[in-house]
Amino acid sequence: MSGLTKKERKAIRQSEALERQKVWDNMTPHQKLNDLNRRLGEGVGAIKQRAKLKYIIEHPQVENQKKGKSKKSKKASNA
Repeated sequence: MSGLTKKERKAIRQSEALERQKVWDNMTPHQKLNDLNRRLGEGVGAIKQRAKLKYIIEHPQVENQKKGKSKKSKKASNA
């Protein structure tokens, strides 16, 4: 990376971060938990992230959940 300007290094880091985020977003919760275990060790670190993933795994969401009423402005309902 030598010979690059600060702006160029920043652009490269941002593009790499976007690529990593795409990979992470495409993983299932089980895969994410396994990846954390592989990188950090079994049950080590990322306590909040692990708790969040564990909750998602234990409480799967139904695809077609009933959606709540949409909130409309008072002006729209009075008209």
